[in-house]
Amino acid sequence: MPAAAPTPETRPLNRGVILLAVCLGAFMATLDTSIVNIALPQIAQDFHCSLVQISWVMLIYLLMNVSLLLTSGRLGDLLAPGKLFMLGLVIFTGASALCGVSSGLAPMVAARALQGVGASLMLGIAPKLIALAYGEGERGLALGLFSTAFATGISVGAPLGGIITTYLGWPFIFFINLPIGVGIFLASGRVLRPLKAQKAWSWKSFDLLEAALLAGTLGLLLLGLTRIQHSGWSAETLGALGLAALLGLGLHFRERRRPEPLLHPELWRRWPFVAGSLTVVLTFASVMGAFFLLPFFLEQIYHYTPGQTGFMLAALSASNALVAPFGGYLGDRLGNLLILRTGAGLILTGLISLIFTGPDSSTLSLVARFIVIGLGFGLFQAPNLNEILRGVKSAFIGLAASTNAVLKNLGSLVGITLIVAVFTWLSGNHSTPVAGTSPDLSAFRQAFALAAGVAALNLLANLLPRKP
Repeated sequence: MPAAAPTPETRPLNRGVILLAVCLGAFMATLDTSIVNIALPQIAQDFHCSLVQISWVMLIYLLMNVSLLLTSGRLGDLLAPGKLFMLGLVIFTGASALCGVSSGLAPMVAARALQGVGASLMLGIAPKLIALAYGEGERGLALGLFSTAFATGISVGAPLGGIITTYLGWPFIFFINLPIGVGIFLASGRVLRPLKAQKAWSWKSFDLLEAALLAGTLGLLLLGLTRIQHSGWSAETLGALGLAALLGLGLHFRERRRPEPLLHPELWRRWPFVAGSLTVVLTFASVMGAFFLLPFFLEQIYHYTPGQTGFMLAALSASNALVAPFGGYLGDRLGNLLILRTGAGLILTGLISLIFTGPDSSTLSLVARFIVIGLGFGLFQAPNLNEILRGVKSAFIGLAASTNAVLKNLGSLVGITLIVAVFTWLSGNHSTPVAGTSPDLSAFRQAFALAAGVAALNLLANLLPRKP
């Protein structure tokens, strides 16, 4: 299919500005999922709160971000996407300042919730802006660069957070967003503001109750999955999952009476969208499940220090970030399916190799395994998203892309929960593995085997044809 002709709002001269804005927005939003983690002990000490209480600084950001992504994508189809992205940027940057000046846990959690709202707007609208600026035959590289920004924010968060917290103090892990946010606003405002909505606003196209039911369903589902890791199948966990099921049932009946539901059949009746969505969940479940377990594996089995572990795992994140734009570019030139299948195969190869590691495995051989997984992860994402968006009407691109972002997070949480549950059952520990517990190499190997099994299922799903 020939590339779509650029509209007056997205002239080629403006593409670089649009792409830079969305990539920096994605970098900030994902940076704040990892940079804060390293400073939580210091924040907890200053606020005199427990580990469970301080965990809400992380949890509320994830819950608000993910639960509002689909709604953000729909609003991006109905309202001016550029202005909506700028609104998310302003909310996120302002909330970052509030986080930095917080004097206690309650204002910190409230500010982090606002940050999550801003991040959901930026991440939900960003793929829409890329799709408006680039036609189907040329957006692969742009989506690859967007994936790189995503991965870079995650990979640099921990080391950058450690340096800032050590030398400047934890408030500056939030203040670092201020110059970036202001710079994006000043550099891209003239380009983004003129972009027009793809559909006329109508309350028939957007329902507040529907959006609230969807946000509640996703938020409670994520909360329940997160609580499994900490408290198992407790009353709190079952209550959250039960409420999620009830709200999901209410959402189903509400959607049946809506002419344009958020879970739109226009998307879910398309096989390329369904297949791509399934493989997103499987890919992130396998990779992120294993990635969560790797720090404990390296520290307990090989006795690496936390600093050494961080640098070793950076090989996975860095290889992912470096190859992601080439994955999109190669998908445009050689075909998306060939590249994403190659990526899925590399992920499976790397995870299988982890099963055969032992105490005598060298640092270099371990890093090589991580690089293989990172290369596969980077090659897979942009071509798969390109396939998901292929043929989607412009009015539904924002909704399709934000659905993809939600599924990434769901896949990650499902993978982490599954891997942790299997590991603790095999090792006899009834909590998340922590430093100081006796190492159990066989439990680690079997957990990695489970991740490899999910990756094998993912490869088989990717081998299916994706013709509409």
